[in-house]
Amino acid sequence: MSQAEHLSPRVALYPGSFDPVHNGHLHIIRRAAKLFDRVVVAVAANPHKNPLFTLEERLELLRETLRADGNVEAITFGGLTVDNAKKLGAGVIIRGLRLVSDFESELLLDMHNRRLEPSVETLYMMPEKEYIYFNSSFVKQIARLDVPRLEGYVPDCVFRRLLEKFPPARGA
Repeated sequence: MSQAEHLSPRVALYPGSFDPVHNGHLHIIRRAAKLFDRVVVAVAANPHKNPLFTLEERLELLRETLRADGNVEAITFGGLTVDNAKKLGAGVIIRGLRLVSDFESELLLDMHNRRLEPSVETLYMMPEKEYIYFNSSFVKQIARLDVPRLEGYVPDCVFRRLLEKFPPARGA
């Protein structure tokens, strides 16, 4: 039996840097959890980005946030996403698609992934309209300037951690 035969269409891998995880991510994760028996949220150490949180902190924040989600787990990973999907038995990679500007890079990534591992499918999911313009870079920019404005856009544990990193100025 080939490794492709061990891939389950009921197991999904949702990779990303999650620096930090925000409610747009959670919306995608929880919708995916309704569609799949198991969702693995994989935190990547992206060397091309300047992370706000360490890999271990991002994993910790995800695990705290997803504690009550029974069929969702968070891990770290390195290497090619399709290779990690195969190792986990995931037949599907979840990708968030917000705006048309995301489409081109996601399409190219999907074409490479299909060439590398044709047995792994990609499923694009769009967040609710209130998160369509929202990404982790936006969270980091706002956090550096005015953390309290992020309340409701990130999980409580992330909000508390951002307040620790960027305490509001006294008397502001």
